[in-house]
Amino acid sequence: MTELHDRPFPRGVLIALASLIVFTILAVAIARLTGYDPSQAPLSPAVAVRDLTFVEVGQGDLAVHDAATGELLETLPPGEDGFIRGLLRTLARERRMHSVDADGPYRLSLRENGRYTLEDQATEFFIDLRAFGPTNEAAVGRFLPAPPTAR
Repeated sequence: MTELHDRPFPRGVLIALASLIVFTILAVAIARLTGYDPSQAPLSPAVAVRDLTFVEVGQGDLAVHDAATGELLETLPPGEDGFIRGLLRTLARERRMHSVDADGPYRLSLRENGRYTLEDQATEFFIDLRAFGPTNEAAVGRFLPAPPTAR
């Protein structure tokens, strides 16, 4: 055990660690001073958009309506579409935190890059659905009519 205590810590490792710490501090300082925010990457333009409202009806059914026309798109039975219900709980919590009416529509968009996004324009809360995987993205994306294809 005394052999380890008698040996000095390698100088190269100390220099490397000090360099890493200095680099990290400089990078953060530059990012803060220039206003760089990686979460604010520019959005691809929307090619299809639909405003949706979600209303609980009956014994836990969830009615999905086109907000512009009032058309009933689908009724989700209780115990199904857990991802959508989870998204709605998150969005409802954001509305409560911002003291916003809970009944307003949410905007579903298909972006030019093929990604679906869901946003609450009342709170400016934005969700890129690709982050939750293709199955969950498709679960919400099904409420958006397919954009016209170019011929």
